Amino acid sequence: MDNNVSQAMWILQEPVQYVCLAFMATMYIIKIRQLLKKPFPPEKAELKGDRVAGAVHSLANVLRPWEMESTRNHLYFYAEFMIFHIAVALTIGSTFFIPLTPWLMTPAVSIVIMVFMGLAFLIGLRRIYRRFTVPEIRIISSPDDYFAVILMTTFFAVGMGAMWNWIRGVPESSWMWVFFLMTTFFLLYVPFSKISHYVLYPFGRVNFGMIFGGRGVLNKNVK
Repeated sequence: MDNNVSQAMWILQEPVQYVCLAFMATMYIIKIRQLLKKPFPPEKAELKGDRVAGAVHSLANVLRPWEMESTRNHLYFYAEFMIFHIAVALTIGSTFFIPLTPWLMTPAVSIVIMVFMGLAFLIGLRRIYRRFTVPEIRIISSPDDYFAVILMTTFFAVGMGAMWNWIRGVPESSWMWVFFLMTTFFLLYVPFSKISHYVLYPFGRVNFGMIFGGRGVLNKNVK
C-alpha cells in the first residue's frame, strides 16, 4: 500500500480494480467462447488462393491505411484513429502504473500521457460534433454510440486533471478519485457496449480475409 494515499483510495485503485478486471475478463471469455462456437459462413466459390494468407492480410489491414479508400483519401482520419487508440491504451495503462509501478510514472512519462490524453480529448469532441451534425453518421448512431464517445472524451479530460496533480506530487485528489471511479465503471460497462468491438474485430477480419483470400483476392494492386 502506498503511504501517500488513504486506505480508501488504495482499495479503489487495487482490490476494486482487480475484481472488476476479473469480471470483464470473465465476460470476454464467455463472449469469445460463444463466437468460437459459431461456424464460418459456407464458402461456395471455387478455392483459388490461400485462405490463411488472406486472413493474415486482413488482420493487418489496420496497419495499411493506403489500402482503404476512406483513409487513403483522408489520412487525417487514420491519424485520429491511431492517436485516439494509443491514448486509450496509455490512459487505461496509467490506472495500473500509478498504483503498481509509481516509479515509472516520472514527470516526463506523465507529460507524454497527458499530451495523448489532450489530443484524444480534442478528437473526441470532434467525433461528438460529427455524430450530431453529419447526417450519414447520425442515422447509424445508437444511444450507446453517443454515450460511449461522450464518456471516453470525459475520461480523457478527467485523466488530464489526475495526471497534472500526479506530476505536482498530489497522488490523491478529487481528479484522481473520479479518474479511478470512471475506470471501475468502464471495466463493468465495456463488455456490454460497442467499445468491446476490439474483441469482435479479429473474428470479422479473419472471416473476411479467408473468403477473399480463398478467392485469390488480396488487394495487392491498390494504388
